[in-house]
Amino acid sequence: MRITSALNLSAASAALVILSAPAHAQDGTSQRGLDTIVVTAQKTEETLQDAAIPINAATGEELRQLGVLDAASLNKVAPALYVTNTGGANMGYFVRGVGNFSNNGFTNPAIAFNIDGVYIGRPSSTIASFLDLDRVEVLKGPQGTLYGRNSTGGAINIIPNKPILGETSGGLSVGYGNYDSVEATGYGNIPISDNVAARFAGTYTNHDGYFEDGTSSAEEIALRGQLYFELNDSINARVSGDYAKSQGTGPGLQIEGYYAFAPFNPGFEVPNRVFVPLGAPDFSGLHVPSTLQFIADNATTAPGFQPVEGFIYPNRNDTYWGVNAEVNFDLGFADLVVIPAYRVSELDNQLNGPPFKAAIVQDEAEQFSFEARLSGDIGKLDWILGGYYFDETVKGVNTFNQFAVGNNNDFDSKTESLAFFARGTFNITDKFRVVGGVRYTDESREFDNIGQSFTIVCLDEPPAGPPSCPDIPSMPAELTLAEQLAAFPAGALAVPPQAILAQAATNPIGVPVVSPLGPFDIISTPGGPVAVPGALFIVTPNDLVGLEDGDEEVTYRVGLEYDLTEDNLVYASFENGFRAGGFNTAFGLESYAPEFIDAYTIGAKNRFFDNTLEINIEGFYWEYEDQQLAALTVDARGNNSFATRNVGESSVKGVEVDFQFAATETTLIRGGVQYLDATYDNFQFNQVDLSDDTDPPNFLTPVTGCDFTQVINPAPPPGTASRSFDIDCSGKEALYSPDWTLSLGVNQTFNLGQYTLTGTFDARYRGERVIGFQYLPTQIEDDVITADASLTLRPNDGVWSVTGYMRNVTNAFVRSIAQVGSGDIAAASVEPPRTYGLRISADF
Repeated sequence: MRITSALNLSAASAALVILSAPAHAQDGTSQRGLDTIVVTAQKTEETLQDAAIPINAATGEELRQLGVLDAASLNKVAPALYVTNTGGANMGYFVRGVGNFSNNGFTNPAIAFNIDGVYIGRPSSTIASFLDLDRVEVLKGPQGTLYGRNSTGGAINIIPNKPILGETSGGLSVGYGNYDSVEATGYGNIPISDNVAARFAGTYTNHDGYFEDGTSSAEEIALRGQLYFELNDSINARVSGDYAKSQGTGPGLQIEGYYAFAPFNPGFEVPNRVFVPLGAPDFSGLHVPSTLQFIADNATTAPGFQPVEGFIYPNRNDTYWGVNAEVNFDLGFADLVVIPAYRVSELDNQLNGPPFKAAIVQDEAEQFSFEARLSGDIGKLDWILGGYYFDETVKGVNTFNQFAVGNNNDFDSKTESLAFFARGTFNITDKFRVVGGVRYTDESREFDNIGQSFTIVCLDEPPAGPPSCPDIPSMPAELTLAEQLAAFPAGALAVPPQAILAQAATNPIGVPVVSPLGPFDIISTPGGPVAVPGALFIVTPNDLVGLEDGDEEVTYRVGLEYDLTEDNLVYASFENGFRAGGFNTAFGLESYAPEFIDAYTIGAKNRFFDNTLEINIEGFYWEYEDQQLAALTVDARGNNSFATRNVGESSVKGVEVDFQFAATETTLIRGGVQYLDATYDNFQFNQVDLSDDTDPPNFLTPVTGCDFTQVINPAPPPGTASRSFDIDCSGKEALYSPDWTLSLGVNQTFNLGQYTLTGTFDARYRGERVIGFQYLPTQIEDDVITADASLTLRPNDGVWSVTGYMRNVTNAFVRSIAQVGSGDIAAASVEPPRTYGLRISADF
C-alpha cells in the first residue's frame, strides 16, 4: 500500500469509500434530510431513487467540490469507473473491468459518452466538456435499448445547465493553486423576452507540469452558448454551440526500468527476462537527463540494436466544436423530442506512451447524429418509441515510431449506424411494474488506409552476444514516410528517398523495399573497395483499401420493479448489448468481430427514518462473448501495432452498496463499497515470434505474464513469420477490477452567525488491480488510499464564497496505466500528485 505519513487514515475509515453519494444534505439552517437529484438516464425525468437501474450521479456543485474538471477526474464519481490516458487526447474508460485503451481514430469505446444528450464517437472529444454542469450520470452495464452505439460497459451522461426564462443571473469563479494552477469560470443567464432566454458559459484552466521534465501540463479553454425558445404552450426549442481548445504536453510517463533479455532462463518471473529497475524519484518523467541516459546505456530495440535515444517531447494542440439542438413538441396524445447534432474534433498530438520514440497523430473526426423520441401513456402502459442515426467520418495521418520498427498510416474511416428502439412500462398495480425494451441496430463501416511498416535490421552480428549497431541512426521522428526519409543523415540511405517512396507506392502489398543503411564500412576486396552497410532499412507497403463490413443486431431488456413502500424500491433486470466490430491497420489483424454481453441485475433503493438515511444495494452478473480488447500488439510480420482483437469470454459479478446519512441538520456522511470478481474466462491470442530461423525455439519469448506456447509453421504464407506464440491469459483478473473498492465522505457545516463554514472530506480505497494488458509484475498496482478535502466560507445570503481545497491529500503515487514499449521499457501514466489552492466565487 502506498500512503504517506502526512495523514494516518485508519483501515476503518478506509473501508467506507466513494463519492457515489448522489445528494447533499441541506444547509445547516434547513430541516434535516437528504436532497433529491432528478435524472434523465432512462429518457424520462425521475428521481435518482426511482430509477430502477445501476446508476451513480453527482451534481455540478459536488463536481466542483471534488475538482472534477475533465473526463480524467471522473474516477471520483463512481467506484466502478476507471479513466485512463496514455498520452495526447487518448481517453480510455473501464467499468468493472470492461473497456479498452483507445489510441487511434477508429477504435470504438466500450463506454458510451454523451454530452447534452448527444453521443460522442471519439473518446478524445470529451476533453474540456465539463462546463457549467447540472450533473453527471454514470450508468453501469449494457445500455442496449435506449442508448446509441457501443455501450456494452455502460454510459456516461454529461448534462449542462440550461437557460431559464425570466431570470437574470450569473456567476464568476477564479482560483489559484500550486503548479501555478490558474482557473477562471463564469456563466450568465439573460432573459431576451418573455419567451426567450440565453445562457453563456466559459472556463479557462492552466497548470504547469506535474513531472520534473515539465510533462503533464495543460492549458484549456471552453465556451458554450445556448438559446432557449418557448414558441407556444406546445413547442419549445433549445440550440447550443460549444468550442474547446486543449493544449499542453498531455500526460507524462514515469519510467520504471526495462525487461532485459536473459535467454534460457524459463524459471524467471517473466521467462527469459529479468527486470532492471531505474529507481527514479516519483514524478521525474521520461525526459529528465538521468532517465534518458539510463535508457541509452541499457535498452536496445530489436532488430535494429541501436541506442534508444531521441524521444520526441510530447505536445498537444486539439480543437473541438459542435452545435446541437433539442426541440420538444406536446402533441396532446404524446410528447416528441428531436435532437440533431453536428460535431468536429481536430487532434494534433505527439506523445511517447507507451514508451515510443514518437507517436504523432493528426486526426479529424466529423460526426452527425439525429435522434427522435415519441413518448406517452395508454392506460397502464408508459411507452417510448424512437429512432437514431449516426454518421461519422474520421480522416487521419499518424505514425508510431519505435526506433527500429513502426508504421505510418493515412486512413479514412466511415461509419453509419441506424437504430430503432421501443420501451414500455406496464403498471400492473400502483406498486408493481414490468419493463420491456428492444432495439434494432444496422451498422455499416468502410475503411481505407495507405500505410507502410518500417524496420531497421542490424547486420553486425558478433560471434558472441546480440547484434550491435551503435552508429546506425534510428527512424527520424517525423509524421510521414517522406518526412522521415528526408530527415535521415545525408548519405545514410544507399537508395535515394524518392526512389524508396516510388517503390513503396507501386510495390504489391507486403513486398518490401530494401535499402542498405549506413554509416558504411569500406573494405578491400580483390575487385576493389566495397562499401559494407551496417544495417538494412526495409519499408513494407501495408495498404488496406476498400474494406467494408457491417453488423445487424437486436438487443433487448426486461425488468421488474416493485415499490415496497413510497421510499423503498426493489428491482431486477436482464439486458444484453453489443459493440460493433471494426478494422485495424495491423497486417493479419485487419478486422475484428462484434462483442456481446448479457447482464443480470438485482437491486434495492431505500430511504429510511424520515428521509435521513439512504441505502442502495446492487448485485450484478455479466457475461461477455467475443470480448474486444484494444492494446499494443505485434502483427503477422512482426511489427508492433495497436490493434483491437476478440480475445474471448469473461464473467463479471459482484455487489455494490452506496449509502448517505443526514446525521444532523449540518452533518452528511456518505460512502459505499463494491466487491468485484471479474475474470477473463477465455483470453487467448497469437503473437508472432521476432526471432529468426537460426535461433533455437523458445529463444526470443514474448514479454508477458501469461502462459505461452511456441508454434512453428514449416510453410508460412508469403510475407509472414514462420514462428509464433499462442498466448493464454485465461483465468486472469480483468483489467481495472480490484476485489474491493470502498469510500467515506463527510460534509460538515458550521453556523458562524452571519456566515457558514462547510468542510468536506472524501477518501477512497482501491484494492490491488491489474493496470496493463501484458500482465507483467510491473503492471500490478498496489492497493491505495486517496483523499480530497475542502473548506468553504460563505455569508448566509450566499452571494460569494471562498474555498480552500486539497486533492490527493496523502500525495499518494497512483499509477493509472502501465505498459511496456520500445526496448522493453516499462513505463506508467500517473494520477495527479497533491494539488491545493484557493477559489473565490460570486453569484449575482
